Amino acid sequence: MIVLDRVSKRYKSHRAGHDKLVLDELSAVFEPGKTVGILGRRGAGKSTLIRLIAGSIPPDSGRVLRQGRVSFLVGTAGPFVSTMTGRENVWFTARIYGADAAEVIRFVETHSGIGADFDKPFSAYTGDKRSRLLFTTAYALPFDIYLADESVIGGPPGFRDWCERLVDARRREATLVFTTKRPRMLRRFADTGAVLSDARLTTYESVRDTILAFKADDFAADDEPPIDDEEDEDDELPVPLP
Repeated sequence: MIVLDRVSKRYKSHRAGHDKLVLDELSAVFEPGKTVGILGRRGAGKSTLIRLIAGSIPPDSGRVLRQGRVSFLVGTAGPFVSTMTGRENVWFTARIYGADAAEVIRFVETHSGIGADFDKPFSAYTGDKRSRLLFTTAYALPFDIYLADESVIGGPPGFRDWCERLVDARRREATLVFTTKRPRMLRRFADTGAVLSDARLTTYESVRDTILAFKADDFAADDEPPIDDEEDEDDELPVPLP
């Protein structure tokens, strides 16, 4: 469970000559076992909010309460060290979060598809291989709460299909909170939603209501598909999970 209790955050704006209020007394409860998609336009404060939830930055006022093991931001380097190999980074990250390092390494090595690069320095990875390693590692770890800023899945097309199924498996047993400016991401992954606008957060019970509110504020991109009532079915995973 995640509880936001009157959370506020300001940043100094040198251009405007005064502080900018990014989050204004946000209060919300994200129930365990639910996937929550937070919609907001560019510059709305989504990254600030998800970093506050992760605990990587503090609020200026209010509290963020978390129950359970919270992930680093999915798809980011998190605790990775550029000079260490992929294998060393996965081992190190698994130990930090109290997971079975051998089991996590076995899963990542089997399913990331990076081959011999697993034993090369992380700094030498191509963008695709970095993405493969980061997403596989994050979802290989047994978190109670997964957090993602814009990118719930990543990597080249074939890997992304598998990554979607992996996310679906994790959603069945954990909480996922992600931010995005793309309504279709909520349609694919979320159970409930919220809209971050003008430093305030409004929560909605249904994904449809969330998207309608977002579009009514004219925040959506022009290339978004029309809203319909179809729901994506969760595919069965083709591989065992740790």
